Amino acid sequence: MKQTKYFPVIYGVISALIAFIAVFFIAQRTFHISVSMAILSAGIFAAFFYVLSYFRGHASYEIKTIVAKYHLTDEELAKITGMKASDFPIYHNKLQLIIPKRQWPKVLNALQEYDRQCQLSNEKERK
Repeated sequence: MKQTKYFPVIYGVISALIAFIAVFFIAQRTFHISVSMAILSAGIFAAFFYVLSYFRGHASYEIKTIVAKYHLTDEELAKITGMKASDFPIYHNKLQLIIPKRQWPKVLNALQEYDRQCQLSNEKERK
């Protein structure tokens, strides 16, 4: 997989920047808050959106990396996660995450457990 590990960071920075600008102008123009308070509130929202977007980007990257590493099909993903195969469409050998983002941690945990089991079985075979 040629996707870089910096994707979550870049995704988080862009999200934080957009959140900062939006909250700053809303706080200043709509609520007539002073500049320093608008910057403070915008900074808090920007930090929140950075963290949220970073973890979403990281989860997406990890899920797609594990799927590519083991060349998993939609049927195998459904079996591993206990979800439907139609939740995991694969186009041009790339997984399309169409499931709601609130379910990504469940999928990521199942795939990480699958990865650990595969690594343990490979180590046992080597010995």
